[in-house]
Amino acid sequence: MNSNPRLAPAMRQSSQARDRPEKDRDENAWPKEAQLHQPPEQTQLLLAERASGLAVKAYLLQCGLPFLERISDHAEFMSPGGRLTRLPLLRLGPVRVLSEFGPIAAHVEATQPGHCLDGWLAEEQRDEMRCLASYVENVFSLAEIHFSFMDTLNYQLYTGPRSGAAHPWPLCLLRRFAKQREANRLLKVYQWTTLDPDEVLHEVSLCCGALVAKLEENEAGAKYFFGARPCQLDALVFGHVAAILSTRMPNMEMTDLLYGFPRLIAHCRRIDNSLFQGQLLAEEGEDLLDDQEEEEEEGATEQHKQN
Repeated sequence: MNSNPRLAPAMRQSSQARDRPEKDRDENAWPKEAQLHQPPEQTQLLLAERASGLAVKAYLLQCGLPFLERISDHAEFMSPGGRLTRLPLLRLGPVRVLSEFGPIAAHVEATQPGHCLDGWLAEEQRDEMRCLASYVENVFSLAEIHFSFMDTLNYQLYTGPRSGAAHPWPLCLLRRFAKQREANRLLKVYQWTTLDPDEVLHEVSLCCGALVAKLEENEAGAKYFFGARPCQLDALVFGHVAAILSTRMPNMEMTDLLYGFPRLIAHCRRIDNSLFQGQLLAEEGEDLLDDQEEEEEEGATEQHKQN
């Protein structure tokens, strides 16, 4: 039987072309057991790392993508790297590993169009959202790192002990010094080492002001930064604000600053109630009310004594 010698290669190429989309879909399919790794929150997780972890959790929950939380003492060393925190670490199957909010959100946007939060935005809105997200990530993460490592009291009582908690002595001391050196290098790259605490708080205040202005631009009834539906900026802001408000540190100046932006806190409480049943910020709100009541009682008692 005679056959065209060019026919067989052409048929193979056609078959490969048909199989390629199916293979791509299989590779990009969201695994049933995606795992989100980070160190223990109570003993090791630092402020900036916790903020990044909360932002990723909120984002994946808003996208409707399932994941399992895994506590790993050495999650930082499992990470493929990162620009600011290297955490959390998201493992998608046996090979693919991502870390930090930006790369994880970019991967979801590229491979999960049916779950992506930003697909409904116009191109101009998407560009504005990405600019704001980059601004928020830089300012909040650097401020959190600055207050964690450059503030003496915070470092001695909070950051230092957590930095080496996963290791025995004397390795714990070496790890503390290494983390401090990494933080100083990062702050130097972004020219934040020369900033004093007041200047850092000023940068955070400017960022919060820009976010509040964006919320106020929306029409009445809009719940999120770009309208009635959330985008990755909402998850990112929630992660940082919730982490700062719910993390007890010796120096709470950044927490006090955020309470000067009630519109921003209300936005984050709304996300907390919808995704985490209000567990992250409820206790902080109750503690704040208790503190205010105590201050009012003390003021009334002092006034009574003076009278």
